[in-house]
Amino acid sequence: MKLVPGQGDAGLDPGPLERVDGDGHLAVRWTLRLGVFVVFAVAGACGVCALMYGVLAVKLMIVDMPANECSGSQCPRGMTPVFLLAFAFGFVSVWVARLGGKTAGTVSARTLAAVLVFGVLAGVWPAWLGYAWLRGPHMDVAWEVGRDRPSSVEVLGYWASDPSTAIRVRTDGLYAYDTAGGDVRWRAAAPAGTSVCAVSRSTPAGVGIVGFQGGEGSCGASVGAVDLDSGRLLWRKSVPQGEEGGDTAVMTAADSVAVVQGNGALIGLGLRDGSQRWSAKVSPSCRIQELDAAGDRVLVAEGCTNESGTGVTTRLSALDASSGERAWQSVLATGGGMRSVGVLSADPIVVHVDEGDQREAGVVVLFDDAGRRKATIPVSGPDGDLVVTAWPVAPGSMPAFQVVVSGGLFISVVNESTQGRRQEVSAYSLTDGRRVWHTAFEDAIDRLAPGSDGRINVVTSSPWWHHLWRVDARSGQRTGASVVLRDAPLSYQFDVRPRPEGGYVFVNLQSDSDQPALFAAD
Repeated sequence: MKLVPGQGDAGLDPGPLERVDGDGHLAVRWTLRLGVFVVFAVAGACGVCALMYGVLAVKLMIVDMPANECSGSQCPRGMTPVFLLAFAFGFVSVWVARLGGKTAGTVSARTLAAVLVFGVLAGVWPAWLGYAWLRGPHMDVAWEVGRDRPSSVEVLGYWASDPSTAIRVRTDGLYAYDTAGGDVRWRAAAPAGTSVCAVSRSTPAGVGIVGFQGGEGSCGASVGAVDLDSGRLLWRKSVPQGEEGGDTAVMTAADSVAVVQGNGALIGLGLRDGSQRWSAKVSPSCRIQELDAAGDRVLVAEGCTNESGTGVTTRLSALDASSGERAWQSVLATGGGMRSVGVLSADPIVVHVDEGDQREAGVVVLFDDAGRRKATIPVSGPDGDLVVTAWPVAPGSMPAFQVVVSGGLFISVVNESTQGRRQEVSAYSLTDGRRVWHTAFEDAIDRLAPGSDGRINVVTSSPWWHHLWRVDARSGQRTGASVVLRDAPLSYQFDVRPRPEGGYVFVNLQSDSDQPALFAAD
């Protein structure tokens, strides 16, 4: 039976769309429809967020947590909030969908499906951005160079001749790589019948100095200079060896000369032509321990036995690189046996002196340009022990110092006094040796290295992955969250530096390692 408004229907309640006529009727209908659209779009967006976070949470647990268990900072970053958000978005999606279902009859099924799809598509990108924010910055391996072959070669060090080139020095020769893609720029094999046995730390004017060993001869019986732009051997020269000749050559490179030890003297050779420029006699009672150079200054660390033969005086001298004349000399320590001396920086001058016995752990001495001692920093102090060397090195290898001297500060890794774990970095003033700042990390520190834009790089490791921290060198403040190095094939011995293209290049320096020679991460 058809009901006509106003005739016998006074006791009936008309539907919501029948209460108003004309424009009011249309406005109410579209308001309800718009509400349905919004509700189902939100349900779709929350649903896709719940699905994505659920899948990503399982991925974090299975892929990024190999042992399927973790605690504290060892858990994959963002795992807990991702799990919670998956459940939260799932609950909201179901609740909103049920709420919208009560008024869904005003909209066709095809329209509802379109609105749901729109909500799903609209929710994917915000969900991914949220996940990326929770997980923090990550870096993946962009390229890598194969492991060292043959496996018998040893790695002596590496040079960063320019921002886009990394040069690894091995006993069989030198290998230069383009940091943009890992391509080999050049190779320079050791001369026939010889092997590379020593390498200079400094490379002024794009020239590196290497020592060669052949047959039964000692290391450094011949030395050569290599142009680091092309790999060309500029010159090779025999160096007469006196009684001081041993298993390790002592050499460095200044602005205009290469300085080597031979036949009881330090010899200055032209950096690009190998011609002898000067010779400075070394006392028979003295043993050269280390050479380093910066600009026109050559630093010589030596230990000299006193006349009675009962003690050793350890001293540091500065020579004029152009003439070999001694500019100044400073006593580092007296008495006892031979001490180990490491020049941590040639400009400004920072020297580490190992005391050589169990009573003292050594000191770091700060000098001005005139050789005056400005301050002394104890290696072992109330705040912890300085760790100036990342790992022990073989004779002839480049020292593995992990200190940064920058902006008037000496920055070093520090062991906790109680546990002996490398989890802290401290900075000391080069003026008076006082501690300026101190930063602690939750995980063990594997490497401290210079960065860019006034920062230092700190690489830490947990049981399952490595983190790269960027720290302001002036204040010690960490600049943002750490970068997780995903599947980084790092050996125990490595160095890191920024790439001009962005990201970082990691140079593995451990001999007989299964890891790639170097790789980039971005």
